[in-house]
Amino acid sequence: MPNTIKTNSLTELVAIRAAESASYLTVGSKKYFKDQLVGKRNGQTYKFVIRDTGAAVNSLAANLQSDKITVTEREVAFTLDPWHVLVETNAIEKITDVDWDPEIAEPNGQKLINACVKKVMNSDLGKAGTAFIGSGFAPMARAAAHLKSITNEELFGFCDPNVEAILTSNGQAFTPVDAPALYSKGLLGKFHGVEYRAQRFFPSVVISTGSEFDNGAVTVTSYTTGTAYDTIVLGATTLTSSIKKGTPIFLEGVYACDTVGDPTANEHAFIVLEDATASSNAITLKVGKVDMTNSTRDIAKADGSDWTAATLAGLKVAVPDDGKYFMGIVRANGAMEFETLDKLDAAGADYEKQTVNGLSVHQNRLVDMEKMTNYTRWDIVTLAGVVDGRAVSVFYIK
Repeated sequence: MPNTIKTNSLTELVAIRAAESASYLTVGSKKYFKDQLVGKRNGQTYKFVIRDTGAAVNSLAANLQSDKITVTEREVAFTLDPWHVLVETNAIEKITDVDWDPEIAEPNGQKLINACVKKVMNSDLGKAGTAFIGSGFAPMARAAAHLKSITNEELFGFCDPNVEAILTSNGQAFTPVDAPALYSKGLLGKFHGVEYRAQRFFPSVVISTGSEFDNGAVTVTSYTTGTAYDTIVLGATTLTSSIKKGTPIFLEGVYACDTVGDPTANEHAFIVLEDATASSNAITLKVGKVDMTNSTRDIAKADGSDWTAATLAGLKVAVPDDGKYFMGIVRANGAMEFETLDKLDAAGADYEKQTVNGLSVHQNRLVDMEKMTNYTRWDIVTLAGVVDGRAVSVFYIK
């Protein structure tokens, strides 16, 4: 039986609390799928396209055999992802001992968006094209400088709050930025033209790899491309290391590309997606997928020629120095896709919706009249993720 109690303020409060903590998803994002979500189904995967560019030729003469005239498309897949949180109360709690704003609306809005952000951040791990490692502001400055050299888009940064603590202990600080209350939660300030926000769901990375990575003895045994991730097998005469999720590894001579597939001066970072331990002098790593051909490619040689899975074998491998690192990213405006489903068909329920800063929260309420119990449920259906990792740089600070 539908509940007739009106709860507009409660729905709005949940949406506001969710929007306040959703900056990783909403700031610097674009709606590439705008007006296309109608008719899509929960749990289904949908694809975006990154279109190839032509090849510049130093000649006035066109050669239909050698000039590149076919446009290649690279597909980027995202899933329409439903989340909900459910609260049960009895019929008298609302008027006796429950303060709904701080006890129900605020924590449940926070709980709902935390789940969304953690899921998207985990799926984005490994998609960044470059990584910069060190102490102080240097890695953040390099990440911003790299992206400024390949795009004119505005840049946005997100980092583990421990990064700010480390900087503060070194006498360094962000430049304060004024912002409306809704957008100021977690806003740390600006550095090097980038606006930074705190994001606590980045994994911290402990690197304790040993000397075998320092002397060039570890090399790529094989590189295999896959659908969800690529696989690198490393080998050495003696290899006893463990490598943690989130660790960046670098292959000698493998350079990151800009957003039209030309090589840059910075090495591509292969981000490890799962913990791995060496066995029999070898270690197998799952890393983020890379495109190796056409102008959609993520990696290239210094002279602009292509790498292949076969030619990556035998390359020397390097990892950052030992220590505990806290992570963050800088990304160009539009490198992130985020939107939420605007409508739900909740037949038989008292249904309401609030949209704050592009984030739609749906509330459904039902009453069990036999038990006099209210069930209040909030839903968010998201489509989100990094569209082009070449416009994203990750940094590690210790």
